[in-house]
Formats: sequence, structure tokens, C-alpha cells
Amino acid sequence: KDELSNSDGLAKTLKTNSTFVRKLVSQLVSSNLIVSFRGKNGGIKLARPMDQITLKDIYLASIGEKPLIACHSKPVIKACPVSCCIQAVLEDVVEGIELTTQTYLAQTTLCDLMKRVK
Repeated sequence: KDELSNSDGLAKTLKTNSTFVRKLVSQLVSSNLIVSFRGKNGGIKLARPMDQITLKDIYLASIGEKPLIACHSKPVIKACPVSCCIQAVLEDVVEGIELTTQTYLAQTTLCDLMKRVK
């Protein structure tokens, strides 16, 4: 809708902490997915139509530079061949998962999801 929402109202609806919502809102504002209006009657709303915002846009705005899955950072045991190469092996797997995830999310818009809400 074109009406404004606020973080406290969203937090109550989502049954979560308003600080968490404000952090996410900040990330979405920085990514130009929503706009924020300050003041007594302020709030937030989508920056563009729902059919122009993909789940990939939201995903990238909310995760920043972190991948969906992180590789471990354990010290290498030089006597173990698996330990010596597991980081490179897992990085390839994680890269494939990340690419597949982003490709899938790019195919779905907020509008697509809203069509499923009854």
C-alpha cells in the first residue's frame, strides 16, 4: 500500500524486537528498496513498485557481504590431506550454493509473493 508503516508497528506485527526491524529497515533504505520519512507522521514505504523489487534485491540488502553459508576457519593440520584442501573444496561448494540461491531469488518479485497472499 501507499500508506506509511513504522518500525514499532512492524515489530509488533512480526512479533520481534523493534531494534531488529530498525536495523533491517536501515539496510533496505541504504539499498534504495524503501524510503524513510522522519517526523511525527513519518514512516517507511517501498521505494519502487513491488514488481520491480526481487527477493534477490532484498537478500543482498540484508546480508551485506556475508554469504549464505560461511566456510569454516579452523587451522590446517598439515599431516592431513583433507585438512589441507578442505577450504578450497568448500569454497567452491559455497560459491555454487550462493550463485544458485541468487539466481532463484532473482526470479521472484514482491508482487509474485503478494499474489499468493489471500
